[in-house]
Amino acid sequence: MYVVIIEDEEFAARRLERMINEIDPDIQIVAKLESVAGSVEWFKSHDVPNLIFMDIHLEDNLSFAIFDSISINCPIVFTTATDELSTRAFKLKQIDYLLKPIVQNELSNMIEKYRNLPANNYRVLDAALFADIVRKP
Repeated sequence: MYVVIIEDEEFAARRLERMINEIDPDIQIVAKLESVAGSVEWFKSHDVPNLIFMDIHLEDNLSFAIFDSISINCPIVFTTATDELSTRAFKLKQIDYLLKPIVQNELSNMIEKYRNLPANNYRVLDAALFADIVRKP
């Protein structure tokens, strides 16, 4: 399994990578990205991974802005500390997320879920899907 971590806090990215390696040392972290701009550029020139862990708040914008430039056709698990509005919206739209600090057991369950997911049995995420999540009231 190939995984990309999109997280602008170095400590959080290292911690998530360590936790993933403890769950399964055969999982390969193919990239750790810190920004919307860097993520867009990376996805334009690399193969799509099997799974992405994506922080909501990145150094240059909300990660939803990535979908203004590209569509991602692999499963994504959003990570967030306290973004209550987003997590409510995610539940309604059946988008997976993990609350920070990430708990090993929840992470393990999420990885197992995607490991057992039939190929192409996931949502393609694009800008239209997130328009109402980031819309200001």
